[in-house]
Amino acid sequence: MKRIVAALLAAFAGSVAAQSGKPINLALGSVSGSSSIYAFSVALANTVRKHDPGLNVTTVEGGGAFDHAKLIKQGVLDWSVSGGPAVVAAVREGSGNFKKEGAWEPARLMFMRNIGISRVYVRADIAKKENIRTWSDLAGKRFSPGIPGTRDMARAMEANQLLGSKINMIPGSFDDALRRIKEGGLVGMLKGGPHDRFDSGMLEVHHGTPLTVIGFTKDQADKITANDPYNTFLLTPAGGVREAPGTGPFYEMSAPVMVMSSSRMSQETGYRIMKAVMKGWKEIGEAYPPSQGIHPIEDAFKQTPEVKEVLFHAGVIQMAKELNISIPQRLIPPEYK
Repeated sequence: MKRIVAALLAAFAGSVAAQSGKPINLALGSVSGSSSIYAFSVALANTVRKHDPGLNVTTVEGGGAFDHAKLIKQGVLDWSVSGGPAVVAAVREGSGNFKKEGAWEPARLMFMRNIGISRVYVRADIAKKENIRTWSDLAGKRFSPGIPGTRDMARAMEANQLLGSKINMIPGSFDDALRRIKEGGLVGMLKGGPHDRFDSGMLEVHHGTPLTVIGFTKDQADKITANDPYNTFLLTPAGGVREAPGTGPFYEMSAPVMVMSSSRMSQETGYRIMKAVMKGWKEIGEAYPPSQGIHPIEDAFKQTPEVKEVLFHAGVIQMAKELNISIPQRLIPPEYK
């Protein structure tokens, strides 16, 4: 409660400061300090303050994306490190986890935090022996789609049904799946992780039971996305996975996580934030490795599906135009000047 009150006072002070030319205070919604993602929050706040001393960013620990969206709507937070196209769409429509709150049009995306990948891991020896190279090659084989109740598992099950892959899906706990992979009871599993390297849990298995990675074809990815626009894909280039340099190119299911705010934040403030972030993006990546290799604006645009419910902050659009980044017209908000 003390943190929320402090954030409210900071937001009020920021409004007054903006009119007087004094430093602007911005409350940034963050995850818990015990989370590995907290490093991104701290690095982002420090970077913005360093490259634009006129912006005083304070991190406010809290819940996840929808909790932060509620606090942004209430005026407690100015922006948040947790968001994404599906989140902003739900907020603007008043659907899903934001149905109780009601539709709130001002919600806006800003820039990419990191891109998660729902990666398909397969035992390297079996992949070589049976020439398993794409998703369809798993037909008839025992495979773990992930942990029950997770988005990863839902996506794997939907892909199997939609594509008619006829993969023998064996849901279970993470530890159980790893044990079965080691024993040969499963050919592999789907697991979320960084875009350019093995998930840490899978890396541990890889040291004893070598793994490789496979993906989807473009036609398969297009069919899945056509069925669900928010089920996005990322093209992993040849050698794009550090521990499996001989794999690729192929398409993998992606999970973009972005910073979000609202149109209540002025275009000028959003532009100044974005300018500071661009100057210090390397520093942010050093503190939070999942951000490395990502272009914060360009990749955010690319990972936003073609739906009308999602808009970006006017300040980000201004920065993108300055950098000559191609901007899909559908992402430009009406308040942009």
